[in-house]
Amino acid sequence: MKKLLLASLCMASVALTACDKKPNEAATTSTDNQPVATQAAVSLSKDVAADIKSDLTQIQTLSTNKAKEALEFQNEVTQAAQKNDKAALEGIVEKMKSYTENFNKELDALTLKSSEVDAVRSKMKQANNLGVELSEAGLKNPPDMNEINALQKKATEMQQALLTEMQNLQNKANAAK
Repeated sequence: MKKLLLASLCMASVALTACDKKPNEAATTSTDNQPVATQAAVSLSKDVAADIKSDLTQIQTLSTNKAKEALEFQNEVTQAAQKNDKAALEGIVEKMKSYTENFNKELDALTLKSSEVDAVRSKMKQANNLGVELSEAGLKNPPDMNEINALQKKATEMQQALLTEMQNLQNKANAAK
C-alpha cells in the first residue's frame, strides 16, 4: 500500500511538472512581464511560427516557474509516505489541488496568439487535473488498483502526447526563424 501510494502521488507530481521539460531546445525566456488578460473573443492564428514561438515561450516560462513548487510536493510526498503519515499526505493532496487550480488559472491568463499552443494549454490543464485525480485515488482506503493503474496509464500517455506536440511546435517555430 505504501509503495502504491508513493507511486501514485509521485506520478501526480510528475504530471504537474511534465511541461517544465523543454522540448528540444527551448526558446529563450522572455523577461517581459506581460499583463494578465483573458482570451475573450480573441481570434487565434494558425501556422504562424512567430506566434507559436512567442506562445511557447510564455507556456515554458510559466511551467518553469511552477516546477519548483511541484518538485517540493514530490519531496513532501516521499517523506510523508516513508513515515506512513496519512494525515500529511492528505494535506499535501489538498495543497496540490490549490496549486493545480492556481496553475490552471495562470495558464488561462496567458495571452496566447496561436491556436496550436492554445490547444497545448488545454491539454496541460487536463494533465494537471488528472494529477490531482490520481493523488486522490491513491489516498482512498482501500485504494482501487484498477482505477489507479488506469489513471497512471492515462497520465503517462497524456504527458507523452503533450511532450511530442510541444516538440513539434518548437520545431515549427525554430524552422521559421
